[in-house]
Amino acid sequence: MMKTFGMRMKGLAIGAIAVISATSFVGCNDEVNEENRFTFESEHIADYLKNNPERFSSFCEILSKAEIGKKSSGNVLMTLSTYGSYTCFAPTNAAIDTFLVQEYNRYIESVEQNKIDPLIPIVNTGITSPYLEDLSDSMATVIAKNHIIEMGYLTTDISEGAFPMNTMNGRFTTVEWVTDASGRTYAFLNNKSHIIEQDLKKENGVVQVVDAVLSPSSLKTSELLSAHTSFSLFNNALKATGLDEVLTEYEIDPDYDGTLYGPQFETQNKQKPPYPEEKFSRFTLLVESNDLLADPTKNSLNMSIASFDDLVHFAEYWYGTEARGDYKNPKNALYKFVAYHIIDRQLLYNSSTGCGGFIMENYNHKDFDSEINLPRTFDRYDYFETKLPYTMIKVTRPFTNESLKEEVVINYAQEGGTVVKNPEMAYHINVVVERAGTTKKRPGLADFNQNALNGIIHTIDRILIYNEDEMVGNVLNERMRWDASSIFPELTNNGVRWQPQDNYTLTYIPDGYSKRLRINSSDTHVYYLRPHATGLGGYVNYQGDELLVTGKYDFEYRLPHVPAGNYEIRFGFGQSNARGVAQFYLDGKICGIPVDMRNTTSNQTVIGWFDEEGMSEEEIRENDKAMRNRGFMKAPASCHLTKEKNSMRESVLAIRKIVGTFRLDQGDHWLRFKDVTENATGKLNEFNQDYLELVPTMVISNPAKPEDQY
Repeated sequence: MMKTFGMRMKGLAIGAIAVISATSFVGCNDEVNEENRFTFESEHIADYLKNNPERFSSFCEILSKAEIGKKSSGNVLMTLSTYGSYTCFAPTNAAIDTFLVQEYNRYIESVEQNKIDPLIPIVNTGITSPYLEDLSDSMATVIAKNHIIEMGYLTTDISEGAFPMNTMNGRFTTVEWVTDASGRTYAFLNNKSHIIEQDLKKENGVVQVVDAVLSPSSLKTSELLSAHTSFSLFNNALKATGLDEVLTEYEIDPDYDGTLYGPQFETQNKQKPPYPEEKFSRFTLLVESNDLLADPTKNSLNMSIASFDDLVHFAEYWYGTEARGDYKNPKNALYKFVAYHIIDRQLLYNSSTGCGGFIMENYNHKDFDSEINLPRTFDRYDYFETKLPYTMIKVTRPFTNESLKEEVVINYAQEGGTVVKNPEMAYHINVVVERAGTTKKRPGLADFNQNALNGIIHTIDRILIYNEDEMVGNVLNERMRWDASSIFPELTNNGVRWQPQDNYTLTYIPDGYSKRLRINSSDTHVYYLRPHATGLGGYVNYQGDELLVTGKYDFEYRLPHVPAGNYEIRFGFGQSNARGVAQFYLDGKICGIPVDMRNTTSNQTVIGWFDEEGMSEEEIRENDKAMRNRGFMKAPASCHLTKEKNSMRESVLAIRKIVGTFRLDQGDHWLRFKDVTENATGKLNEFNQDYLELVPTMVISNPAKPEDQY
């Protein structure tokens, strides 16, 4: 991160992106962020816009009509005259004129079509006149907030994905880099608007002049899919199964108040952390386009899937014929096929695109740098549940695979992506998530904007199939590790996980916020701690962040839905004198003796951590075995803590506790943590959860391939 002309700049790295912004301002802040203010004498963004009326008078009029929020009497133009850090995408007068005429014509055309056929919906985006003076204050607010990000970004700071910060409307803005006939490269926003004059540095931010108004889709995910005939086969299946209704979910709790603050946190500068600003459902939809389905070389049956019946036949081959024809039955093959394409959270291409990437990548904020802390000498991965009950996908950036290292891959196989248990599944593993630029090259998708109001649509390069034998015996036959915050979809969906904020480091997670988190006592306070600096003598976190719990706590969370089987459950935490003693339970049954998480001499003796310096590999293995016999393990060696490449394994503070070995059958399983610290009056007893590991016992007991230390 750098400071330029007194404003905070967030740095990424140049690349090609895709974009999300918003057409409604649900969930945006009512209050202007007063943090990060500076005083200078030079031109502010508002002054620049007002001083160039021949280019921006229309935009100034919109900004002056746009309200900041219900609790503020100010307008957006006034905000851009204050000190702070903003990116302002400034459309020219011509761009606004064109936008108003286009939206008006769309409205009039749909009205006329509706008169002929009442089943054709009227397209009303809120603009029913081509004249700026007729624009309502509410619509001006929508347009204005689509063009403002509350942090300054230069185009040279932009990496592949979307802008890390969302707009004032609570949506993301994506970018693709395109080259014109003269060889000039432009940033292409929302698959619609070019930055025609870039990086105009002002005292309170950056102006990026654009040639078209940023007006992202207000359609929900299923509606956006329906709007493109290139997805008609999958869309027809989605509607037949009734799963299109799932993809219309958005507002969870209309009474949720995101302006509240949680209890003061003693060890984090005594700050009172805010609640998450939003509480919405969002989704990721992985889709095969019609041209992919029609290609017989792309599936195991060597068939062209060109009709609804073809797709049903293909689904039945893989999922069986139970409940044949009853497409809304969860046991039906087509239902299973479609459900496995729906992920329970919005996942952008990577973390540099903002909170909620498939994989943490190019994230550099507050001294945590994913490219240092999570080196590319190891694959990066995560696991996400789908709408097909009790199934998940594995997502990988396979940096160790030369042919796939630049891709985001679904269900990456063992042995560098080469192993397959069922030869027919070779067509349906190592499924690549396509970048926006690749999607645009598919027939009929040149103008496709993948970002819906409540989710995102990614095209894929292979047909995605869930096969139990393949997943159990191959893809998921490994040590599975989750960053604690990735267990809860709500943190990804509502701008909590990985969101780069400067004015606070904690977010308070209120009781009932996540369906997968139960708080069993009123004295339990749960916080999310954002990625932060790590080091051997201090914080020792897997992805830089963690869940922190204070009070006389008693809480539990649902384990991810892994395939039925026997698993060793491990709990990763950082020792600290602020920690207490916790008792673990699984499904209400006590698991062993309480675990002391404090950094004391006696506790280190119990754990058996050892310094490897000067040891032979055989001695290290024997000491690892001795730690396991005590119920503990060192932290993963694949995570670096410093630029000097010290790994978590080298830190005496980073510990894995083996909770035990358990049978996890299909269904919900809850891991509970209860404070049992004695004589705890007046003490913090902070609980720390860094990551969770679920390891099939066949992996642990395989002598031919012992579990590695990474």
